[in-house]
Parts: sequence; structure tokens; C-alpha cells
Amino acid sequence: MTEKLGILLFANRMNNAIEFVVSYLAGFTFFAVTILAIVEIVRRYLFGLAFEWGQDASIYFVVVAVVLYFSVTQIRRGHLVMAAVIEYLNHKKYYRTVGLSKIVATTLTTALCFSLSYAGWSMVTYAYSIDLKSESLVLELWPFYFFFVFGIGLMGLVAFFQIIEDVVAYQNGDHLTGEIDLVADI
Repeated sequence: MTEKLGILLFANRMNNAIEFVVSYLAGFTFFAVTILAIVEIVRRYLFGLAFEWGQDASIYFVVVAVVLYFSVTQIRRGHLVMAAVIEYLNHKKYYRTVGLSKIVATTLTTALCFSLSYAGWSMVTYAYSIDLKSESLVLELWPFYFFFVFGIGLMGLVAFFQIIEDVVAYQNGDHLTGEIDLVADI
């Protein structure tokens, strides 16, 4: 039991650290992009000038912030849930099936995120090797690809920690209460 608590405590600390760092990083990125967009609007409509790279930077940095925030959403289990089948199974008192389906869904989420992250590294290295640039030909694209791959990988890591949480909760019999958490991966 002590070993389970140690693992859960480690996973909780990692999730807290990821949530703290990524929330501030994504928030700062959104704020900076908003300021950049406001500056672009003022420059374009008051002075008739615009940065060639302004629109590209706004789009890419918003995508970076959103992808980084995926892991925070996963930590909070705050993504969309299709729960009709789970509610039906819970209503029919198939509590073990509901508990197992939560573990299976989290495992599939982990596998998907890690496979996307692994496959994406080749795009990062390719973009870096050919010096791939945005449409304005000013911004290098490999850093944006890197953050995309990193964000998806971080979401996979968080989902992996949630597999551990779900398995321990299943072993403790938490699924037998009949209360379903509709903020789950299923």
C-alpha cells in the first residue's frame, strides 16, 4: 500500500509541476500574441504599416499555446466526454466494466499521444534540416513543430500518470460505489 501511495504522490507532484509551468507558459504566450495582434491592428489601420511576419507569428504562437495547454486539460480531465454508453452501463450496475473502460480509454489516450509525439520528431528534424520557413519566410517552423510534439508528448505523460491513478482506484474498489466521474477519458 505504501508503494502505491508513493507512486500516486509522485504522479500528483509531476502533474502539479506540469500544470503550474505549462499554465503560465501558455498564458504568457496567449498574452504576448494578443499584444502582438493589437500592435498589428494599430500599425495597419493608423499607420498603414504591418510586420510581414505578424500574422504568421500570431497563428503559430496561438497553436503552440493551445497544444501546450492540452496537458493541463488532460490533468483536469476537462476534455469532451461521450458518456452515453458509460451512463447506461453504470445505470445497469456494470460497475467493473465502467472502471475497466476508464483504464482502457486512458491507455489508448496515452498510446495515441506517445505515438503522435514519437512520429512527430521526424518532422521536427526534417524541418530543421531543410530550414523550413513560414509563408512570410521570416519564421523558422521547426520550433513550432517542436512545441507541438512536446505538448502532445506531455499530454501522453499526464495520461500515463492517470493510468496509474485509475488502476490504483480500481484496485481499491472505487468503481464499486456506482458513482461515475463524467470528467473521464471515456
